[in-house]
Amino acid sequence: MVSSSIKATKSYSFLSKKLGCANNVGFLKRDCHNFLHTKRKQLIEAGDGQSGINHFKNSQSEDSMFFYSMQVDQENRMANFFWRDGRSKLDYNCLGGVVVFDTTYRTNKYNLIYAPFVGINHHWNNVLFGCAFLTDETTDSFI
Repeated sequence: MVSSSIKATKSYSFLSKKLGCANNVGFLKRDCHNFLHTKRKQLIEAGDGQSGINHFKNSQSEDSMFFYSMQVDQENRMANFFWRDGRSKLDYNCLGGVVVFDTTYRTNKYNLIYAPFVGINHHWNNVLFGCAFLTDETTDSFI
């Protein structure tokens, strides 16, 4: 179901209904999320991770104000990453203060959490200050 972009919660609900109740499923919803988290970590292939790093390095060579930061997990695999370009930095310096932080859950190829940092300019338009992809919602990831 995950490969078909069906969320874990909906998959679990489907199984619960098919089996009569959640007690008949044989595992908890949290177990389902933990399993998918483990699989997601294995899914990010070296080539894709390296492509991302190459893109960030290229962007940094073209824009001296481009910034990116990555966290790796215990097995030295790319886990969380944040980036912003020069325009976003200038916008934040001028408009900062009010930042809307919302996470869009797992709507990408790797089932990562997309976390945009957005502000509002003096014309009431959204302004992107930066972006992050996170593997989980722990405090360390958000920091």
